[in-house]
Amino acid sequence: MTSRSVSEAIAREEASGLAYVFWGRNAVLFLLAVWVSLTLPFERSLLYVSAILAFALLGIVPFALRHRYSENKLLVLGFIFLDAAALSFVLIVPTPFEFEGWTQQMNLRTPAFLYLGVFVVSMALSYKPGLVIWTGFAAVGSWTLGYVWVATREGAIPFTSGDVLDEGMGAEIALAKILDPNAVGLARLSNQVVFLILISVILTIVVVRSRALVRRQVAAEAQRAMLSRYFSPNIVREFAEGRWEPDEPGNRPVAVLFADMVDFTSISEKLPPQDLIALLRTFHGRLAKVAFDQDGTIDKFIGDAVMVHFGTPRSRPDDAVRALRCAAQMAETIRDWNAEREGAGDPPVGVGIGVHYGPAVVGNIGDEHKLEYTVLGDTVNVASRMEKLTRKIGTEFVVSNELIAAVRASAADPFDVAPGLYRAGHYEIRGRQEAVDVWTSRPVN
Repeated sequence: MTSRSVSEAIAREEASGLAYVFWGRNAVLFLLAVWVSLTLPFERSLLYVSAILAFALLGIVPFALRHRYSENKLLVLGFIFLDAAALSFVLIVPTPFEFEGWTQQMNLRTPAFLYLGVFVVSMALSYKPGLVIWTGFAAVGSWTLGYVWVATREGAIPFTSGDVLDEGMGAEIALAKILDPNAVGLARLSNQVVFLILISVILTIVVVRSRALVRRQVAAEAQRAMLSRYFSPNIVREFAEGRWEPDEPGNRPVAVLFADMVDFTSISEKLPPQDLIALLRTFHGRLAKVAFDQDGTIDKFIGDAVMVHFGTPRSRPDDAVRALRCAAQMAETIRDWNAEREGAGDPPVGVGIGVHYGPAVVGNIGDEHKLEYTVLGDTVNVASRMEKLTRKIGTEFVVSNELIAAVRASAADPFDVAPGLYRAGHYEIRGRQEAVDVWTSRPVN
């Protein structure tokens, strides 16, 4: 796993995070506009809706620059501070529709300040710890400046909790001072600043932790992708989901398939090494895709051949069906490839495929330093011999009658699974005393 891959993944999350901020912000503003329109008279709601629209417009620039954030970082930070300043202004400055006697100092006592908290929380969607911290700083700075400005205006009566307590005034006089329309409690500002700082710190920690989780997830996915280059995807999937213990060998029915390139030796003598490797990679790649599509387990590549088994790492009712379909589709895939090669002026490539179904030992071989998950036994040997039998019969694939019987036992029709299937009769194969009943992909002369 490269640091570049992780950085690219984080960058994608950050770009999409700024998009989430934009659309989430607009959704909230829309809901606020609806609520204001329904609860306030038209002349008052129009003013607030206009302010809401202005906030929506302010968010366009950071959204537009999300893919070039590093190049326009200062501009984005500037718009965030402008956001916080505009929101503080709206929350602090009385509207023309406030009733007579309402003061700016009284605006500081309303719970409207909490909208600044919502503003800070929304920035957590950006997936950028720095932006969360900056947004908290912008909210604290703009609100403090506005609060201090109101407290220092002519007629304002700033006070602290200590002022009330130290003067030793009676409860009625103290309450009257606190509730005076021009009074500005500086202790309230301290609490509000602490509130904004705390949620900024908590949200920053949440974002940092989320980014760490993304890094681990990206690393795990990259490792899984890398393992898939050496192990079949179904094996990797079992490992990743923790559903399989590979150190438990057992005997079970499996379908084993061998496929290799016909006349590979003569082909290899005519091609330079790089062209030969390219040909093999293409050949193996096309066969592997079919095997993976049928959820088969690729055991190994042996020169120009590939060994695949079905029923590993877990047995399934349709193992034989998928093995037969895999053989038919492999043959079809190579025919299609030969059509492409013919169009390009290249000679055709033949394939021989053999499949057998029966009991086999499934487990790991090797030692603790190098293990190989494989299948062993007579079923493997017969499948390999059947692949060699394709040359003698002159057909693309040969499958055993045991495989066909297993297909039928799973309530499937072999002729639907592999159209063009023919029963070829009995053939002797090396290592077997009795002839084997086989089926082929075309009639045998």
